[in-house]
Amino acid sequence: MFIGLAGPTGAGKTTLAQRLAERLGARLMRDPFVENPFLPKLYAAGKTRPVALALQVELAFLALRVAQLREIDDLLTHGTPVVADWSIAQQVIFAHTTLPPDDASRVRKTCATWSDAAARPDLLIALTAPAPILARRIAQRGRPMEFALSTAYLEHLTQAFDTPLGDYASRIIRLDTSEFDAFNDEDVNALLARLPALERS
Repeated sequence: MFIGLAGPTGAGKTTLAQRLAERLGARLMRDPFVENPFLPKLYAAGKTRPVALALQVELAFLALRVAQLREIDDLLTHGTPVVADWSIAQQVIFAHTTLPPDDASRVRKTCATWSDAAARPDLLIALTAPAPILARRIAQRGRPMEFALSTAYLEHLTQAFDTPLGDYASRIIRLDTSEFDAFNDEDVNALLARLPALERS
């Protein structure tokens, strides 16, 4: 069983992934954003994001995530279920918000190749929330590199995630986290009840 998550910054992907991994007895795979040396520079650039820097960010993420996909493949081969707080869909959508069309298309095609060759989520949970809520959560968690993210950018990002995702997973669940609390057992139980019958071995 492999569950991936997607959604804009501040949607609650990591928190939900942690809760699901605990409840399902799965291995948690975290988005390797802290290992991307170019991301803080991109966030700091704000609206003036240089194209070359944005491309460096996406290529670095692609290398990091391909390495994780290989690890996920190995875990699944040995019967270990996986919940990841990211997905290839995430990579493609972020690329389309930061790169010119030609570069974004190249990233999408490369991601499609890896999506076909590596582990594909049995289920993708696509999270969303209004931009003001995302901004509040980002401020509350206090990651310095995210302080420059504007509400306008978060609105653009939220709209970008409102796109068909069927190419990236067998099944999709969309979840508005403005009405969902991952720390609330009742909310988590309700989500688990919505999950399709997935093979857990």
